[in-house]
Amino acid sequence: MDDPQNWQALYRELSQVIGQSATLKLYHYFQGMQVNFPQRLLDPRREADLMYQEYCRGSSVMQLARHHNYAERSVRRILAKVKKREEKS
Repeated sequence: MDDPQNWQALYRELSQVIGQSATLKLYHYFQGMQVNFPQRLLDPRREADLMYQEYCRGSSVMQLARHHNYAERSVRRILAKVKKREEKS
């Protein structure tokens, strides 16, 4: 069980990325479960707040789009939602 060469391909690949010990921890914790990782690391609401703060500090929509990997149209939509939420509170 300690030799990654005997592991299934997914676990071998994980061990190359995060190490053998961490892979074994994940295996024991999530054993038998199907796990999906969201494409984005940040919580959507927190990321929207961060984008709004950056915008208020002078970042352009284009800069925000590049930095957060969104289309400019999406950035405008997100900023509008945050601004509306801020106005309500």
